[in-house]
Amino acid sequence: MGIAMEGLQDAVVTTAIGLIGAGIGGIVTHLWQKRRTSDRELFLVLRGAFDRPAFKGPYLWHSDHVAFQEAIAITLKAVKTGRRFDRRGEELDRAEGRHRGTFAIRNPARRKTVEEVEDRLQRILKLSKELQAPAGTPANAAESIDRDRDEVIRILNLAWKGLGIGEMRLPTAVKVYEEVQDPHA
Repeated sequence: MGIAMEGLQDAVVTTAIGLIGAGIGGIVTHLWQKRRTSDRELFLVLRGAFDRPAFKGPYLWHSDHVAFQEAIAITLKAVKTGRRFDRRGEELDRAEGRHRGTFAIRNPARRKTVEEVEDRLQRILKLSKELQAPAGTPANAAESIDRDRDEVIRILNLAWKGLGIGEMRLPTAVKVYEEVQDPHA
């Protein structure tokens, strides 16, 4: 009977160790999944999202409005979700951890930067749609789009510089067509 008791005690100890290990593993997994995205990781994804022809070269009011609007919408989606997509909707990149919008950004100045970028992208999208309409085209809408695109990159450059991420040229500073060719954007 002593041998049977020892076997039972060993089984109980082994089961207890297994349950404790599973519990610790579950807690670690849960915490890892809840880990917030670092500001740097998010801004690295944003750097890739803005590196597209829609942000290179002056805005041409007679260009393909639909393609431009899609590019702006995809970029806006990256700003809001921390994920970068292509035009087909396939995910290209994502910030590690969980991104829960601008309120999850730790640094208040960076949070304000992202909020400003969202607002300006919305305004760019609206102006582009107004230019697309045959009647009622607002005067200087193309210039407003250029100003907003330049300002978006200007304020992002400040954030990227502070995080050690390469800066972008202002959209209106890019003049050569070869500089804006990108088959992936």
